[in-house]
Amino acid sequence: MIRRPPRSTQGVSSAASDVYKRQYKEYIMSDSIYKDDISKYMGGLKKAAPELNDAWMGYHNEVFAEGKISKKDKQLIGLACAHMTSCPYCIRSRTKLALAAGASAEEIAETVFISMRLAIGQPYAYSSIAYENFDKMNNKENVPEGNFFSKNITPQIKDFHDHSGTMFEKFSVFNEKVYADGHLSKKLKKGLMGLACAILAKCAWCVRSCIKDGIQEGVTKDEITEAINIAMVMNAGACWAHAGITMEVVDKSLSKDK
Repeated sequence: MIRRPPRSTQGVSSAASDVYKRQYKEYIMSDSIYKDDISKYMGGLKKAAPELNDAWMGYHNEVFAEGKISKKDKQLIGLACAHMTSCPYCIRSRTKLALAAGASAEEIAETVFISMRLAIGQPYAYSSIAYENFDKMNNKENVPEGNFFSKNITPQIKDFHDHSGTMFEKFSVFNEKVYADGHLSKKLKKGLMGLACAILAKCAWCVRSCIKDGIQEGVTKDEITEAINIAMVMNAGACWAHAGITMEVVDKSLSKDK
């Protein structure tokens, strides 16, 4: 592992200090860990575990096939999920795949804002935990007793709204515009895309909210099943894509040993 050199050479031998400095120079002059083309190293992953990779791709391809949700909408849901996992390779590939499936720039832009809204959703919902604990601790109550996650967080969320003032007013405007029918339907935005992002955000309250609004917009159990599978693939897909970094290290290390 390359480490930064110590800020002071006091107590460090001259030889050790030189090693640190050389490693740091190599570190700052090295290429980005993210490569434009990772096909070589992904090929190494496939070669090292062909049966596992084939099984993975079989599942992946089935999830993104035409179903109750169209191929285009599936790629857009995948793109929103990619922003949730922060995988640059996934973001790039899903953008290309969505465009190839017929998505417009406007649809892609709305997709990005859905992922942003659900990224907001987790800390927004979790504010209820902060407020509940604040009130209990202020009242000298025993915090560890009872359930950690409450099913009804309405009182705490209202309290958060009241204390947020104009910040909540601005948030409400953003929230309303994000989910409104636009180039993408509200059904797709919240009932399917939002649901997939909510699952990746690990926000139980967000999942419940997306299901509630999705039912109002006419989502079916088959559709949410496909959306959930997309979330599953995209979460694992981030690991798969980043395996290119792992296999690059493997390739370079094994080459040095030869």
